[in-house]
Amino acid sequence: MTAAPKPRRPLHAQFVRWLLLPLVLAFGLAAWLTAAINYHTEKQHHAALRAQTLDAFAHALSKPLWDCDGATVAGIVQALARQPQVRGVLLDDACAAATVAAGAPQGSAGQPLPGSLRAPLSHLDALGRAYAVGQLYIEFAPPSVTSAALQGLWQQLAVFGVVLAVVLAGAVLVFRRIIGRPLAHFRQAILAHHTVHDHGPPPSSVTDELHDVTRAYDELVHTLQRLARHDPLTGLGNRMLLEERLGHALERAARQGTRLGVLLLDLDGFKPINDTHGHAVGDAVLQAIAQRLQAAVRSVDTVARLGGDEFVVVADGPDLPALLPRVRDAVEAPIAWEGLRLQVRASLGVAEFPRDGTSCDALLAHADQAMYAAKQRKPGPAPRS
Repeated sequence: MTAAPKPRRPLHAQFVRWLLLPLVLAFGLAAWLTAAINYHTEKQHHAALRAQTLDAFAHALSKPLWDCDGATVAGIVQALARQPQVRGVLLDDACAAATVAAGAPQGSAGQPLPGSLRAPLSHLDALGRAYAVGQLYIEFAPPSVTSAALQGLWQQLAVFGVVLAVVLAGAVLVFRRIIGRPLAHFRQAILAHHTVHDHGPPPSSVTDELHDVTRAYDELVHTLQRLARHDPLTGLGNRMLLEERLGHALERAARQGTRLGVLLLDLDGFKPINDTHGHAVGDAVLQAIAQRLQAAVRSVDTVARLGGDEFVVVADGPDLPALLPRVRDAVEAPIAWEGLRLQVRASLGVAEFPRDGTSCDALLAHADQAMYAAKQRKPGPAPRS
């Protein structure tokens, strides 16, 4: 039972998924730092405001306390208790020898408020002499951390939302263009068994890791294609390449109304060389024959090795009369190899399009029959070497 395939997730979706958490963490850190800064600023602002409030009301109470104006003093204390951030007020009136309280003071009657600010109250007469008239205690509410944190939170959320949208949208566009599209072409090339840059869009002028990978893949594909279509010993085309080249040549000859020749040759005397001197010498002979055959034909002609000691040449029909003696001379010329003088003969069979067939199989079969007949006409045993 085969396992269910895993769902495919595009790279840009994975990037956005992994990027989202760091961005949220970064926003949380930024919000915490902003709250700390706002709280510190709020504390400094409150300290300055408290000092100003204490100084202003202390100055306002000095004259009523000197005049023993209890009603005015009580009114000023009540007004002070209603100020923002003021929790309670306690006033020691030296004139009336009484205590005036307002708001919600945390201390008991006649006692200073814990954590409150104190200001001694004095009156200056016309001669500049100071007289103590009382003590003023004010308890302020501490600055709120929550209030400081929420002060700029909505602005941060708006900025973060815009930045997040831009970053994610840019990530999607960049990944689709720089990575997604090239990887899609790469995948298509792999599935189609062809190279990337020969069938896809032109490569970028910038070299990166993905470009290096696709180039390495293209080189591997070219190598595999060559190995699949060429004989590893001689470097000539094998049967696969022969059928491709012969098929194209037949289409071209049929379209242009020209003749096409297929020459099949088998080496006589190769088996004794291989048996007597070993496979290394036999391989050297095959390589020498392959090089001579390529030199004997034109660049537009095709030379292939079918296997063993059989070779095929595909050439235009008009060149066949001159091609046959060149091929025979190239094969039968002596081969010098490490002090040895080796020589083989060639049995040739020729098939011509359209006289002897109109398909690859028909032409190769006719050339094989003609080559076997030529081998039988030679003196000695008829079986092939």
